[in-house]
Amino acid sequence: MKLGQVSYIDDIRSVWVNEAKDFTPWLAENLDTLGAELGMDIELITTEHGIGSFSLDIYAREVNTGHSVVIENQLEATDHSHLGQLITYASGADAKIIIWISREVREEHRKAIDWLNQVSNEDTHFFAVEIQAITIDGSLPAPLFKVKASPNEWGKAQKAIVSGGSGAKTPKQMYYHEFFTKFLAELKQRKPHFTNAKSVGYDSWFSFSSGKTGFSYTVTFRSGNRFSCEFYIDMNDKELNKAKFDELSQFNHEISSVLGDLSWERLDDKRACRIAAYMDASNEDSMIDWGIRTLIAFKDTFTKYL
Repeated sequence: MKLGQVSYIDDIRSVWVNEAKDFTPWLAENLDTLGAELGMDIELITTEHGIGSFSLDIYAREVNTGHSVVIENQLEATDHSHLGQLITYASGADAKIIIWISREVREEHRKAIDWLNQVSNEDTHFFAVEIQAITIDGSLPAPLFKVKASPNEWGKAQKAIVSGGSGAKTPKQMYYHEFFTKFLAELKQRKPHFTNAKSVGYDSWFSFSSGKTGFSYTVTFRSGNRFSCEFYIDMNDKELNKAKFDELSQFNHEISSVLGDLSWERLDDKRACRIAAYMDASNEDSMIDWGIRTLIAFKDTFTKYL
C-alpha cells in the first residue's frame, strides 16, 4: 500500500493571512471540523459579538446541551492578553464552553487552562487548541486541530457529587444521564457520523445538529409519560421561527406520508416551534430503538426543506 507524505506548513499566515478577515470567517463556516475534534456539535450564532467595549471572535451554541460557546482566535502563540480576554468573554456571555485557538499553546497557558478546569464547576469547560495546516504530497492545505488542554469530565462530575454542592445531581438527573449515555452509544454504533458528541449532560433532552443554524433534532422526555423525537426550530427570532413553521406546514401531507402522524406545534406563546412524534416512555430498549430510527428518518426527511 502506498501512503502519502504529510508536510506541515510552518507559516500558518500563508494559509490565513489575517486572523479577523481570513481565519475567523473560515472557522465560522467550518465549526463542524473543530467540533469533530472536541467531540461536540457546535452551531454558529454570530461573529464579532459585542461584549461591552470588546468584540468576541465567535459566539456559538453547543447543540447537544444548548450551552453557549465562546471562541477566541489567535494566529500567534498564546499570550497573557488573550487569556484575559478569554475570561472576560466567558463572563460577559455567561458561557459554559470556552475555546482558545492559537498557533502555539505555551506551556504556562496550557497549565492555566488546566487549572481553570480544575477550579470551575462540572458545567464549565475550557479548551486550548492549536491550529496547524498540512499538505499531503503537495495537496491543497488542510486544517489540523490539536487539543492541548481540555476538561476532565469524570473528575469534575465526581468532585461535584462528593462535595454535595450545587453540582450534586438528583436521582432523576442521574437517570437522564444514564439513559442518554446508552442512547448516544447505540446511535454511534448504528450511525457513526450522525453526531460529533462524545458525552451527555443531565437534562431530560438531548439535541443533534441539522447542519444549519436554528434547526435541530431533539429526543426528550415529555409530560404524561411520553418520549418524543422533534424537529426543533429556534433561530432566536420568534417571527422567523413562526414563518419557517408556516412554510413547512404547507408540506404537512408530504412530510407525514414519510414520517407518519406528527404533532405540529406552532407554540404561539413561545419563541420556538416544534414538529414532534411521540411514544410511551415505558420501556428503555424500545425508546432507544424507536428514538434512533425516528431521528434518522427525521434528518433524512427534513434536510431537503432546510
